[in-house]
Amino acid sequence: MGTDNWKGHVNGILYGVQFDRTLDDSVVTRVADGVAGGLYPGGRAETREALDQALLYSGPLNDQAETHHSEDDIRAFFRRLSAALAAPPAQS
Repeated sequence: MGTDNWKGHVNGILYGVQFDRTLDDSVVTRVADGVAGGLYPGGRAETREALDQALLYSGPLNDQAETHHSEDDIRAFFRRLSAALAAPPAQS
């Protein structure tokens, strides 16, 4: 996955959380549910790959879709979100 592709996923997620005060577990769950429900393009596997690529990137992740969240908070959120997306979907 090229930089432009994963950056698009990251920017979409950051846009969706820009007004959240904290990137807590409820936000992780909301975004993971949105990925699974088609709110974010690409589905679980593609979004996870994008997050994993973003976490390997040494530059800033908040440079295009600016939020008030720190770089460390964003990276910690992406790690938790990636783990949530790796877990088997909950059964209804």
